[in-house]
Amino acid sequence: SGAIGIYFSYRETEAHLVALQVEKAQSAATRIEQYVLDIEHQLSWTALPRMDSGGDALEQRRLEYLKLLRQAPAITEVVWLDGAGHEQLRVSRLAMDAVSSGTDLSQEPKFREASAGRVYYGPVYFRKGTEPYMTISRPAGSGGGVTAAEVNLTFVWEVVSRIKIGAAGLAYVIDATGTLIAHRDISLVLKDTDPTDVP
Repeated sequence: SGAIGIYFSYRETEAHLVALQVEKAQSAATRIEQYVLDIEHQLSWTALPRMDSGGDALEQRRLEYLKLLRQAPAITEVVWLDGAGHEQLRVSRLAMDAVSSGTDLSQEPKFREASAGRVYYGPVYFRKGTEPYMTISRPAGSGGGVTAAEVNLTFVWEVVSRIKIGAAGLAYVIDATGTLIAHRDISLVLKDTDPTDVP
């Protein structure tokens, strides 16, 4: 009976630990999802029509994008693609701004999805092998076309680094393709470690 008691106690403790891990993972996932949705919500403000329609529409859009960069530090670049998918405006923290470059991005998913009226969340990629980014695009509202933003996901690293599970437990985040995007040990992320073999 003692062995049976120990077994059931072990099973109960194990179930409790699994429930705790699930709760922490769900909490982290919810915070990450809310972060991305907040960015998309801030991006939606640039799609609202301007009441003072006088003046240069492209300059007004540029001012809206500059405000967006100031209000949302995670956004590093905002692009406006016209209805044909040609880049007409780029405002960036990391590169030179561009006006009427005309670069054809009509075959890019960020244009095709958003021009069909859907919000597009691109795959995670690493800019110059350092930090994780993703593209979010949506219909541009007044003036038509698409607004696309490049979003820095280092917040995900902060969320993961704060999760503590026992003495040796840790949390990490992978995307749908199996790419490691966040881990307590940043070097594993930067080495493009493949976590799909981890049980």
